[in-house]
Amino acid sequence: MKKFRKENEIDNLDLDNLEVEEKAIIDEEKDSKTKIGKIVLNIVLIIAIIKLGANVFERYYFNEFYYKAPNLLGLNIDEAKKTISKSALNIREMGEVYSDLPYGTVALQEPAEGTIVKRARNIKIWVSKESPSVFLDDLVGMNYIEASSLLNKNGMKVGEVKRIKSDLPINQVIATSPKSGEPISRGQQFDFLISNGLE
Repeated sequence: MKKFRKENEIDNLDLDNLEVEEKAIIDEEKDSKTKIGKIVLNIVLIIAIIKLGANVFERYYFNEFYYKAPNLLGLNIDEAKKTISKSALNIREMGEVYSDLPYGTVALQEPAEGTIVKRARNIKIWVSKESPSVFLDDLVGMNYIEASSLLNKNGMKVGEVKRIKSDLPINQVIATSPKSGEPISRGQQFDFLISNGLE
């Protein structure tokens, strides 16, 4: 009988040990799942903080410290100053240059439109000055090749060239627009009407 009791006690002890071991294993699994969950949560939080920080940095750094240079070409000085006042940039007048743009307007700027520049950067501008006048001989009656060469030498441009049937020699200048034979601004564009002969 004692022997049976002892065996029964041993069995009970074994069962208790097994239950304790199972409980320890279950607790260990719970702890490891909790640890994994915490690690994943920490990683997600770190990624979120990095993304948020990068967005704030980009918005603050680039919007506060960097600007795109606006296009000031063709604006008069007051308009250019008004345009630049919308950003944290400054205008620095550098002088005058000959240009096709109207007198008194911005003819050249540095840096160019769209260039990324730092806050408070000076945008250098040059204003268009009146082109000096050039006196040209009357081109009517000249050969077109000679007339266009004369224009190029004097800083003029050849524009549209129209040919018409005429009893005048081939390539002779019949008319120009504007009329030649008087003082003309340098850089002026000339359109030609020239003879194509009778063919």
